[in-house]
Amino acid sequence: MLWLIIIILLLVIAVLCSYIFLYKSELKSIVSKLQFIRENETNMKINLQLKSKEIKELANELNYIINHYKIEKTSLSKAQREFKEEITNISHDLRTPLTSISGYVQMLEAENTSKEKKKEYYNIIRRRIGSLVQMLDEFFEFTRIEANEYPLHIERINVNSLLTEVISLFYYDFISKGEEPRIQIAPGPTYISGDKDALKRVFQNLIKNYLNHGVGSIAISVKEEEKHINISFKNYAPDIDKEEAEKLFMRFYTGDKSRTTKTTGLGLAIVKNLVVKMNGKIEAMVDDSFLIINISFNNN
Repeated sequence: MLWLIIIILLLVIAVLCSYIFLYKSELKSIVSKLQFIRENETNMKINLQLKSKEIKELANELNYIINHYKIEKTSLSKAQREFKEEITNISHDLRTPLTSISGYVQMLEAENTSKEKKKEYYNIIRRRIGSLVQMLDEFFEFTRIEANEYPLHIERINVNSLLTEVISLFYYDFISKGEEPRIQIAPGPTYISGDKDALKRVFQNLIKNYLNHGVGSIAISVKEEEKHINISFKNYAPDIDKEEAEKLFMRFYTGDKSRTTKTTGLGLAIVKNLVVKMNGKIEAMVDDSFLIINISFNNN
């Protein structure tokens, strides 16, 4: 009887030792695979030989972490490429007016430059500097908004009154473009909750975008529905398709591959960020060669 007990104990010990050995082998295999995954670009996952519940749970968690790491690595690589491209674009945007200013300064310093030409060059330099200051202001403003350092003072705003005021500020710009905006705004007040300065900036940027890139006249309307206030900017844009319309609110997007339009590509990105900060919605669409930008706020 004693011998039987001893034999059983030895068998149990042997089984336990074998199981421990298999456990250690499986753990070594997992460590080896993790090292390989860390050092190589591979889609390898942790596969098991030992079908233990605990080891299986460990492998599942490790595979989840590996997959998450790969997604984060891909996102980081994409963000780095976009950042490099954005820095290149910013450098181009700043270098262009600076190069122009430098050239006109050299012409001013030339001994054979007439007084009339000097006056013309001074005016050109002044405009270039103004454009450069505006670009730097947009960079600074966009950075503040992205970093949540753009505080909003939420109050009840009469959209109709504010939009009419902004449109009047661009009266001479519309005249210079040879177009008169078609306005559909109710005579009475229409209210939303928002930041007055931010909403004013939204309207200004949308009108500037039209003045810089739009073709034909622009239609601006405010419609009050049961639960929403819809503000629409519509103009003829034959060169913009649906795919490009979806990119308009991307930062630094200009739709100009050669970047000759002297814009930062931040105007509409600022518009979207400010609208979202005021709990509004904004979208751009193309309908029969017309670009339509719609903004929607809750009705107050």
